[in-house]
Amino acid sequence: MKKRWLWTVLLTACVLLATPSYVRAFRVAGFSDAPSYLIGDLVLVNRAAYDLRLPYTSTIVLSHSEPGRGDMVLFSFPGRNAQLFKRVIGRPGDRVAMVDNHLTINGRSLSYEQVDPSPFAEVAVANDLGAVVEREAGEGLEHLITHTPGAGFKATLAPLVVPEGHYYIIGDNRDNSVDSRSHGPIPQSWIHGRLSRWGPWR
Repeated sequence: MKKRWLWTVLLTACVLLATPSYVRAFRVAGFSDAPSYLIGDLVLVNRAAYDLRLPYTSTIVLSHSEPGRGDMVLFSFPGRNAQLFKRVIGRPGDRVAMVDNHLTINGRSLSYEQVDPSPFAEVAVANDLGAVVEREAGEGLEHLITHTPGAGFKATLAPLVVPEGHYYIIGDNRDNSVDSRSHGPIPQSWIHGRLSRWGPWR
């Protein structure tokens, strides 16, 4: 009886110690994913959504899934401490292009609907929203984006094919995001988890 109790305690302790390595809460600090995620929002990240890693390390033990279009992922550039959130818009083999912040994936244009701006009137200026907020939908994507027509220097993207094992990621704040438009597609090994699909706590 005492031995069983000891194993229960040890197992519980291991679970409690490992859980923060696989499920973590983050406070949004930047504006690159507004209006979907605003500065100060609390988000949960499933760090085991695609890969199982040794707890508190970057060593991948098992890759069991792949990011999908529309996933908001947590990633980092090698050698940098900063961890960033961006949305996957292109998977391996996808052909992506963009004109005036409107995407085409595999030859099919996504749909865009301008939404009522009044709910965003109270959003803090620090989030740097563009002049319009639109709902982007199609090819597995459905979320809000913001931009100012004619203002973003990265509003147009020449057609490209995403290499095998890589993903094309873009911020929802199209005018103010450092993403694949600057650094190119990123390998899955740079991706450390997926934001909860329940949305942020605001």
